[in-house]
Amino acid sequence: MSVRTVLCFGDSNTYGYDPEGVASGTRFRYPFDVRWPGVLQGLLGPEWLIVEEGLCGRTTVHRDPFEGGLCGLDDISVALASAQPIDCVVLMLGTNDMKTCFNLSANDIARGIESLVLAVKRFPWAVGCPSPKVLIVSPPHVGKGVDKVVLSSFGDHSVRVSHEVARSYRVIAEEQTCAFLDAAGVCDPSPVDHIHLTPEGHEALAHAVKGTLEELFRP
Repeated sequence: MSVRTVLCFGDSNTYGYDPEGVASGTRFRYPFDVRWPGVLQGLLGPEWLIVEEGLCGRTTVHRDPFEGGLCGLDDISVALASAQPIDCVVLMLGTNDMKTCFNLSANDIARGIESLVLAVKRFPWAVGCPSPKVLIVSPPHVGKGVDKVVLSSFGDHSVRVSHEVARSYRVIAEEQTCAFLDAAGVCDPSPVDHIHLTPEGHEALAHAVKGTLEELFRP
């Protein structure tokens, strides 16, 4: 049986950070079958292999001044090499680029996702490993109450930009001939921290990604 491999490269919302669990001191991460890559695996079945590559705090191309090792562009080559052969790379990054310390515009954040797309296209794939398709997922919105969270790295600018990036991401997807999905159209952040997805959000996102992947690989 031929199996399609999908690499999900993202941040804490791909990792499955649990905002309620962290707030209550009971759990840091959702179980695999709650996280959207795990839900996606269950929806697609054994003919697909979902490779989960999420990291809390990961940006597209920027280096966090307070914590190292979170630049997606630095990490993606290792992820690609480890998972190949790959049929599709799902890129869902950009939320951490909205932090106040970066003060980036929507277009600049989109240029970061473009750099990751180009990294996939330029990767030296091994023999028998063709270049995969790419699905760009514009991240969920940042909730308006985020600036009230203790020691939050996000503020009003983050909220505003989170509502603007989908348009810029869509342009990049069209220019780079990638598939596109706006996660903000299918899921909302948790009211606990206004950044991370609820279990219901993970479920909804998984269904949306499933539909997009099936359309992308439709014969």
